[in-house]
Amino acid sequence: MLSLLVPWATPQSLQLSPRELVRTAIQNEQKDDSNKSVLFTWKQRKYRGAQSRVEQIVDTPAGAVSQVLLIDDKPLNAAQRAEDDEHIRKMTEPSQMRRKDKERRADDERTRRMLSTIPDAFDFTYSASTLAPNGHKLTRLKFVPRPGFAPPSREAMVFTGMEGELVVDETAGRLAKVNGTLVKDVNFGWGVLGKLYKGGHFVVEQSEVSPSHWDTTRMILHFEGKALLFKSIHIDDNETSWDFKAVQPMSVEQAVDFLHRREHPEQNASLLRP
Repeated sequence: MLSLLVPWATPQSLQLSPRELVRTAIQNEQKDDSNKSVLFTWKQRKYRGAQSRVEQIVDTPAGAVSQVLLIDDKPLNAAQRAEDDEHIRKMTEPSQMRRKDKERRADDERTRRMLSTIPDAFDFTYSASTLAPNGHKLTRLKFVPRPGFAPPSREAMVFTGMEGELVVDETAGRLAKVNGTLVKDVNFGWGVLGKLYKGGHFVVEQSEVSPSHWDTTRMILHFEGKALLFKSIHIDDNETSWDFKAVQPMSVEQAVDFLHRREHPEQNASLLRP
């Protein structure tokens, strides 16, 4: 929560070097992640190739549950709805929820490690400062690989070939956007385990979706490469999230019922937080 974060918009913050500005924002990101206790439901549009899907997602203490609302902006027909209902049934089995939770925790830990590495992996220069529509000060920083940086992990090796721009919301003390592009091929495991090719690109944006709660609202990942000498890597994801609403903690079964009752919001009122 912002009350727990490093103070911003003070004379001292204006004297921070670009690297320290980034380091402090990332410290705030990680403090907030460790203090998240409110759960949410939200909508998310996912593009996979030429197809788009809009899903309603509900977070629970055991993990997220989702339901497809639209395919290519059209409501599901009876066969598609039956198929999605069966998918929900399978994916909410206890063994599947445990597997997804294990994967989520591993992904969260990997993200924390990579975030912690960013301030030392790049050289930063001020680009511009602007005001957001909500009046917050946004500072744009260009970044390039830092000479002599020794990646502490295999996943951090991607930073050695990446350039881009990072946006810090100085008023909130948070990272608002990261936009990076691979400017050269990057090997993982010294060429034995894999390689990502030059031109790979990602964009991650986040915003304050409710008071004191920041979440990812846009993510684009596009990477091509090779793994284990012969297997191709193809990542092409595009996701946008919106309409975040706080919810009470639910069991997985309650979350499924919540999704099935989405067309009758009065039946879900008790599960929404004020």
